Amino acid sequence: MEDIIFCNKEEIKIKSDAQPRVCARTILPIMTQNEIKEIEKKPFLNKRDVYYTVNYKGEEYVIYIPKGYTWDAMTIPRFAWSLVGLSKENVCGLIASCVHDKICENKYLVNYNRKLSTIIFKELCIASSMPEWKANFISFFVDNFQKCVKGWKK
Repeated sequence: MEDIIFCNKEEIKIKSDAQPRVCARTILPIMTQNEIKEIEKKPFLNKRDVYYTVNYKGEEYVIYIPKGYTWDAMTIPRFAWSLVGLSKENVCGLIASCVHDKICENKYLVNYNRKLSTIIFKELCIASSMPEWKANFISFFVDNFQKCVKGWKK
């Protein structure tokens, strides 16, 4: 299978070995309270192993998203979601949020470079047909959330 190119700019190139497969997790009546809380916390599931390769400023980074990985979509305030027309059911940047969450959980994947994690997020949002103004707007919130709330200064 040929690589899938998400971004091919002079500064940054992003590709993957496969098209990601994601689904929303469903809460069932037979589930325990802990299982329900976990699904509410991370409602999305990756159903295929996917490797992303990012080339940025002469360095190559590999981000592996394993089958079974769960994440919460975009961790930005709900009021900001409505400003750009997002919801848990209609997330244009779902793949971008998956990759970004994996990076945030494993900062070494991008050599602890917060700026690069935000650039990857933004470019994957744009690749998912999100308008560039919206990707810039959301990326601003995502970057500042990582810097101010999560303490990722570098």
